[in-house]
Amino acid sequence: MESIRLPFGLGIERDILFRGAFPLSVYAEAARRVGSLVLAERRLRKAAATLKGGW
Repeated sequence: MESIRLPFGLGIERDILFRGAFPLSVYAEAARRVGSLVLAERRLRKAAATLKGGW
């Protein structure tokens, strides 16, 4: 993945400090359904809080 070059000379980087609350496959499917990774994460966290009895 380090060798991949995107437009404007950008590359793909790995965030070694990222700790997901959900498996990557869950984030990917949620993002496909809502059309945005940011919105997907918000909805996943809200759903998890609701299941735990929080808001």
